[in-house]
Amino acid sequence: MIESVSMGKLLFKGKVSRSDTIVYSDHMNTKWWIESRTTIEPVDLEDVFKAEPEVVVVGLGFMMPIRISDEAVEAMKAKGIEVHVDKAEKAAELFNKFSSSKKTVGLFHLL
Repeated sequence: MIESVSMGKLLFKGKVSRSDTIVYSDHMNTKWWIESRTTIEPVDLEDVFKAEPEVVVVGLGFMMPIRISDEAVEAMKAKGIEVHVDKAEKAAELFNKFSSSKKTVGLFHLL
């Protein structure tokens, strides 16, 4: 469960991330690197696809929001993944909601 998310900080199960992060049901990857730094593209989703989620929730950030390309969304949908994109706070709420009943991955840009 994501306990809180704010600019530059995500708290998940008592652990803190201060960088772009992939959140899984039992851990997070704090070394996620968005190649272009401005837009999530299909190349940025390799770890997501390996996890085979039912749902992906994308948190676009705060002061310096990031984009997600149409190609990235379509790549996930082509694999049968339900995709939700919103501001980081709302995305955290959605992650917690969906992860209680579906295999969910969260992508969070924290700036």
